[in-house]
Amino acid sequence: MEKIKIMVVDDHQMFGSGIAALLEKEKDFEVIDVLHNPSILRERISKLNPNVILMDIRMGSYNGIELTDKIKKEYPHIKIILMSGFNISCLAKDCGADAFASKEESISSLAQTIRKVYIDKAVVFPSDEISFNLLTKTELTVLQYMSEDLTRKEIAQKMYISEKTVTNHITSILRKLNTRSRVGAIMKAVQLGLISSNMNK
Repeated sequence: MEKIKIMVVDDHQMFGSGIAALLEKEKDFEVIDVLHNPSILRERISKLNPNVILMDIRMGSYNGIELTDKIKKEYPHIKIILMSGFNISCLAKDCGADAFASKEESISSLAQTIRKVYIDKAVVFPSDEISFNLLTKTELTVLQYMSEDLTRKEIAQKMYISEKTVTNHITSILRKLNTRSRVGAIMKAVQLGLISSNMNK
């Protein structure tokens, strides 16, 4: 029986290695790599050619959502399952991932998701009953510029919109993330894996 070749990408060594060990117990799985350093991800993909990649959304300065978008453009045949402790499956859909898996779910559930995306060519996402209202792509861009300490005027110039529109976006961002300040919004967005410091790399 040909096994499904799986690569686990998670900067938390204990979690990544633990998931890999549990998945190895499945007879039809072969974990070919557990990668804790996303900077060498493309190199490892090129060398190992995985069938499925399990990837954390937030990995220090690396963002699994952005990495998925880049990987899918280069390797559209590879199935990518994004993982997070937060239910942000809509963002996973937008970047082209094949599935979203909560870090809270059982290993048997994760195994079934892997089989569905690889064998059945299905997309697997939980229901859209999300604990907070997700930001639009424009709001994510504004939030990223906020994290780079740009003023409203500077953000408006970069995005070719008015300062009033920027203000409206910031108000919406604070409301959706349930925070009272720009700093609070940035901290929460980083925690959720919505923005990262290397977005333009």
